[in-house]
Amino acid sequence: MAGLRAFLAAAPTGDGRSLAWLLHRLAGERRAASDRLARSAQLVWSGPSGGGHTLRDTRAVLDEVCARAERHVALATYVIYDGRRSLAALARRMREVPSLAADFYAHIERGEHDGGDEARVVEGWARRFRERHWPEDVRLPAVWYDPATLDRAAGVSLHAKCVVVDGRWSFVTSANFTEAAQARNLEVGVLLDHAPLAQGLCAQLQSLRDRGHLRRVAGT
Repeated sequence: MAGLRAFLAAAPTGDGRSLAWLLHRLAGERRAASDRLARSAQLVWSGPSGGGHTLRDTRAVLDEVCARAERHVALATYVIYDGRRSLAALARRMREVPSLAADFYAHIERGEHDGGDEARVVEGWARRFRERHWPEDVRLPAVWYDPATLDRAAGVSLHAKCVVVDGRWSFVTSANFTEAAQARNLEVGVLLDHAPLAQGLCAQLQSLRDRGHLRRVAGT
């Protein structure tokens, strides 16, 4: 902005046509930048809509971004329910692309009656995940958890809900990986086609893994 002011101050005061042309060009560039931003960001919704806005459906967007994956998918969620349906898009893409790497960040907590050490609690969660939420013919994604969530007194949750695909697309949403969240609840999110943001989000998760704040579930 300072450079523009300096240019205008130095421009010949009698050349109104040149200044008009310049202002017209600047307005056009501003509109183009706004249009590029609009194309890179889409509002995503579950549940009833008030109308009047272009909204994408949560489940449709999840299916779409997973179907694009060629190299890597990172997912995070707080709750999983009926995973064979809510995670079907990811499993299908992993079946189609055997080399696809997938990191799944999950909230694992100690149940009220869970005893034993951390390894036993996590092993039980992994067994239930495989039996209830994941198809038998697809290899498991690498599952990561925050050990702090196992301390009931700490009150810590892995509460993030997002999908990042190939370091380019980021789907950040309030919706968990449940049928209700993807189809019935009122949930809101945004799908971004913005490589620096996607790569930054993956780098943040990788940093937590490197420093031991997130641990990998054995056998995944």
